[in-house]
Amino acid sequence: MRDRLLKWVLRLFAALPFGMAGALGAFGGRVAYRIGGRSVHTARVNLALCFPELEDDARERMVRQNLTETGRTLAQMVQFWTTDDFDLDATIEGEEFVRLGRELVARGKGLIIALPHLGNWELLSNIVMRIAPTTALYRPPRLAALDPVMRAGRARSGVAPVPIDRQGLKEMHAALKRGEAIVILPDQVPKTAGASGVIAPFFGQPAMTMTLIGRLAHRHGSPVLFGYALPEGDSGRFRAHGFEGDPEIGAASPDVAAAALNRDVERCARAAPLFYQWSYRRFEIPGRSAHDSPYAIPVRR
Repeated sequence: MRDRLLKWVLRLFAALPFGMAGALGAFGGRVAYRIGGRSVHTARVNLALCFPELEDDARERMVRQNLTETGRTLAQMVQFWTTDDFDLDATIEGEEFVRLGRELVARGKGLIIALPHLGNWELLSNIVMRIAPTTALYRPPRLAALDPVMRAGRARSGVAPVPIDRQGLKEMHAALKRGEAIVILPDQVPKTAGASGVIAPFFGQPAMTMTLIGRLAHRHGSPVLFGYALPEGDSGRFRAHGFEGDPEIGAASPDVAAAALNRDVERCARAAPLFYQWSYRRFEIPGRSAHDSPYAIPVRR
């Protein structure tokens, strides 16, 4: 039943213009805020942890606006995935981002492109092939019906997706050795601590943080390019923003590298906090009791 409903929704968004799909998604985000639930609670907790200096009313406005923008972004992503003739050039301006990426690739050490969950990362991930041949780490969505849609949408760009497993890691190393680019979302929570993740500060709070980017940067000497795509007002267009990451991301110490990675993700999120995915449980520590989770604590509204 759920898969059939999802397929119907996908067909609906495929038939809509990009701007209309976004407006419908924004409406869905406002409805989700009114209903409440896990996403709303998670966003409240995250914003309370990350912006304690704000008054409660100001943070609640951020929650409402953030859920609205999250709904808009998700709908636009679906519309992008399901439209074969999607005009990427008319939708996102990325010349400066691509230019910076090419400058970093010219160093001959490959390039790690880190795209946090900020703005429309799907649009941005589809212009990275203009920088260099690109391999992207891919984690299948929880909804199985979305998987073929996402794969088809991403395949149009020519980016090569690889799974999060040993073979995928080998392909990442190989791409960097060839002087190519790889794409990783740096703010995904690793499932376990140890080789895949360490606890490092994020907005001053302990957060399980991936070590993969740091290990790759250290081994290959690769620079890291952070990027995000934000809407330009109500024009329906996006602009790509980017900067070179802190060199300490390539430090030998996983703790130092993870702290540097989180500082740069935080820099991105602070640039446009309304467009960051605060509904993601970034401060969940795998292996810890649910009673110790910050999301188990009610937040004042």
